[in-house]
Amino acid sequence: MAHRAGGPSRRQALSWATGAAVTAAVVAACAPEGPDSDEEQEAAVARLDVVDSAGVLLDLDGLRRVQSNGAGEDGWDDQLLDTDTLEVLAHAPLYEDDEASAAVDLPDGGAATLTLSWPTGHGYSALMADIPGPGRYSLAELAARSLHGRQQPRLDSLTSSRTRTEVQTLRDGAAAALDACSSSSDPVERAVHGAEALEAAAGAQLALDEAGLAVAPHDAVIGVTFTRPPDAAQISQATGIGGGQRRVAARIVVDDAADADEMDSWRRTIAALHAAGALALVQVCDSQTMTAFGLGAWDARVASLVTGLSQADAWEIGNELGGSWLGDDAVEKTLRAARAVRADPATADATTVVTLYYQLGQESAESSLLTWAGNGLVPELLDLTDVLGLSVYPQLHPLGTGADRVLSTLAEAFPDQRVALTELGYGGDDLDSGPWWFGSQQDTATARTATARHLTSAALGRERAWGAPFWWYYLQDEEPGAPGGPVDEVLSDVAAGSQDR
Repeated sequence: MAHRAGGPSRRQALSWATGAAVTAAVVAACAPEGPDSDEEQEAAVARLDVVDSAGVLLDLDGLRRVQSNGAGEDGWDDQLLDTDTLEVLAHAPLYEDDEASAAVDLPDGGAATLTLSWPTGHGYSALMADIPGPGRYSLAELAARSLHGRQQPRLDSLTSSRTRTEVQTLRDGAAAALDACSSSSDPVERAVHGAEALEAAAGAQLALDEAGLAVAPHDAVIGVTFTRPPDAAQISQATGIGGGQRRVAARIVVDDAADADEMDSWRRTIAALHAAGALALVQVCDSQTMTAFGLGAWDARVASLVTGLSQADAWEIGNELGGSWLGDDAVEKTLRAARAVRADPATADATTVVTLYYQLGQESAESSLLTWAGNGLVPELLDLTDVLGLSVYPQLHPLGTGADRVLSTLAEAFPDQRVALTELGYGGDDLDSGPWWFGSQQDTATARTATARHLTSAALGRERAWGAPFWWYYLQDEEPGAPGGPVDEVLSDVAAGSQDR
């Protein structure tokens, strides 16, 4: 998504109002107690307890303040998901309860997963709390158990004994806190243990995500995005990120495919990338401008790109699919681009990439990532697609500890495609600050580094990973004095780490 002069960018339009400082909260963590009565069992209601740092039970308004980081209704992003597929079962399901902090109705009275933006000391994540059925629960324990129970297979895959020990120490802390929670009957005591469990489980998950680089495929790429033609020095700097240990790829964002001078610049860029051993990924059209093209104009743009930049190694045939601003013909346009790439002998063997817009229902149930993908990725488009990528902007749609589960679920749903992180940004000049943060609430440089390190590692650390993170603001962030500073160093660290774990 490129910023265009003359009006706000789509990312600005969709960003949330800046929230107040995160409320310090401790989430009540008691073991599942089961239904309070036959009537509650019949109603299939799950009641959730949340307490503040003083051990006082919060009402729904108090829970909302934590969830939204004080931003109000625009930050109320709770969704009830199918536990296996992460497809939306109910949009905005939380409601007031006379005794608990909130309640949620469970479809068919069975298990479901509640997701909402929620903080730990590491920042906001897409918290996922697996609810086993009707009853009264505390949110932190459910979330901690959901994380803890899924970590062992990833831990077993690590080759570094030092890393395994570090992660296991965090897991041991979570297990002890969960045991203490289960054995305690005092609500405040249980709340403290639950907060400890969630904090430890979150720390273990983030450490696992970074350590998962051990399983990154040898051909997975470290990616950046060029939103304008770079000069020779910028190309040299970008292609050096791999350090000779991991191949670099650059995504090329073309403004005007009919501009001969611009196209000449991009051809020179591709040649320079190839000379440095890097790959070129051409974006057919940024999501912000997709609606500006009727089908005829769209076909003409695609034809100009395929003919003019046929040397490219890969093609992003669709950008941020699932975004509500793309119009009703986004899939059709993506299909037409895919067909054109496959039909031309010069590009027929190139890698095709579809980037999906990551969010878990903050906008609507229909546009939630896995829900939209299950409906919108029609068979023909899947047949023409090699890689499914995600576009992630954590200030607008937190991911954090939910990264592994989201990426794993996407990979399981679409086993014929490789999975990638094909767009990532944090704190860009044309991106209004959302209410949520990761890594640091006050220091943009620290937050940017933490975001780039964590999500690049999480995306690469998969057996069929294709690449990450294709940092959107790469050229802007590398400029001297850029707010938050550059990302080249952290990406270089990840590239090196992916080869020596």
